[in-house]
Amino acid sequence: MALIPAMTLFLAAMVILLLVVSDDADAQSYTSPHGGFSSSTQLCTLCHTIHEAPGNRLLKEMPESTLCFTCHNGTGSVYNIQVQMDMDPAANAMHPIKVNLPHNPGIYNYTPVTTANLAPPGPYDCSFCHNPHGDSGYGSLLRWPYDTSEYVTYGGGMGNDPYETCWNCHSSSTITSDMTYFLHRYHIKRAKASCAACHYSPHGVANSELVRFNPLYVAGSTSLNSGPTYVDNGDHSGNCTLSCHGVDHNPYSY
Repeated sequence: MALIPAMTLFLAAMVILLLVVSDDADAQSYTSPHGGFSSSTQLCTLCHTIHEAPGNRLLKEMPESTLCFTCHNGTGSVYNIQVQMDMDPAANAMHPIKVNLPHNPGIYNYTPVTTANLAPPGPYDCSFCHNPHGDSGYGSLLRWPYDTSEYVTYGGGMGNDPYETCWNCHSSSTITSDMTYFLHRYHIKRAKASCAACHYSPHGVANSELVRFNPLYVAGSTSLNSGPTYVDNGDHSGNCTLSCHGVDHNPYSY
């Protein structure tokens, strides 16, 4: 008769164990380590270590971008940010992110125009713009809005600004009043072109001024059957050969 209570306790223990394992298995089924999983997940250990972490916030790698690149180098994520940042800042354009890469030691040159006399020169960690846990925020884990639609109505910063992410470093009043590039105001306010139409890869591009055209919205010049291309002539002048928003630039000089 004593075997019955023992068997009952054994079966009860097995049920509890199965529930715990099942819950943890569900937690591990998520494809992203950026949040949305249960409190029993082990995915936290992909980025954090409890003991002897080399960085603050118990991060496993430093600088912070090194940790991000363990996935965002084309191996664990479809977003290969490392290749966009692994370029010489002296010859290419990229945002000032703390990196330590073969072609980019994280050394940047700044001018007042770079940040429109607003932001400190950096460099910044990835988490300045992104919330790595993804529990709140906007698309691409951004902490603030950044509308990448083809047409965006800009209301001058009233309410939920569609480019609030940009204005954390760049001056909205300076850029939308053409003090940096005299067609910024036209493109943003009148043509309703998103910043992402011309600055498609905000991490880094093999070009000046972070110009890379969004292939969803920008095509080659229809009359010249070439492009899209951008030529920087210095001192905020250059030309574009492309077709965008129904307008052919063949080329358009500014």
